Parts: sequence; C-alpha cells; structure tokens
Amino acid sequence: MNNQMRFAISITILIGLSSTLAGCTSGTEPLTEDEIGELSVVLTLDFGEQGNQTTNLGDRLTNGSITFDPILVANNVSAYRVMEALQLRENFTIDVTYYVGMGAFIHTIDGVSGADDWSTYWGFYHDGELAQVGASSYLITSDTHLSWVITPSA
Repeated sequence: MNNQMRFAISITILIGLSSTLAGCTSGTEPLTEDEIGELSVVLTLDFGEQGNQTTNLGDRLTNGSITFDPILVANNVSAYRVMEALQLRENFTIDVTYYVGMGAFIHTIDGVSGADDWSTYWGFYHDGELAQVGASSYLITSDTHLSWVITPSA
C-alpha cells in the first residue's frame, strides 16, 4: 500500500469519526452520588411563543416559561448535567448534538427546537447573562440560576 493510499484511508476514517462524534447523542444518566451536593441550581425554560408546541410541559407553563424547584449539586458539576438531571426528574426530553472541541449543544427541549435556518436557537444563560461557554463547560461553583431561552439570532 503506497503512502497516498494510506493518507486517503486515514483522512476518510478521520472524517467519518468526526462526523460521528459531532452528531452523537447519549442516554441520560441520573446524577451520581458524587454529583449531588449543597449548591442550589434553579433552572428556567422559556419557550416564548412556542410553548404550545411542547410535548409534556405545556400545561405547566406560565407565559411560555417554567421555573423548576432547585436541584442540589456538588461543586464543579456542569450545567449540562444539571439539565440532564432535571429532564429526568420533570419528565421531558432534550436532544443534543456533541461538537468536537465545543461539547454538548442542546438544540431541542421538550419537542421544541430552534429553527433549521438558525433564525432561533436555544440560548444558554446563567444568572440572566448569556453564557460565554457551552453548558457542558460551565461548571457550577455557587448557587445559581440557569436558563435556556428560545432566542432569535441577531
């Protein structure tokens, strides 16, 4: 096998692996004993005008949003893990795409997704501010309020 053929095979495998990893979703696991702690995280989902499209939460929404009772987590648990725990506790679904180097991106919550043309997306906020990192990179270090808000693109 010549070098060009090896290179072509390597590139093909790399592209395939990258594509696979970018689209992976995983099953949600409950918080582990090590992830449960004393830090209080309140989480709000704001569906805006799309609240009537939810699968399980529609009857619990007020003006298109819902704020859940706190989840208690340990220091350095990611916001994404909080969302996974909440969806299990409150019986709704999230659909996630994992991007290599960026982590988890939640694109659908309880059946409501951002637009295919990216005119809207699920924005991730902490304490009312748009997060500067993704939910899988944002680590909880104090009591906080997290939000996912259906957000129009700028």
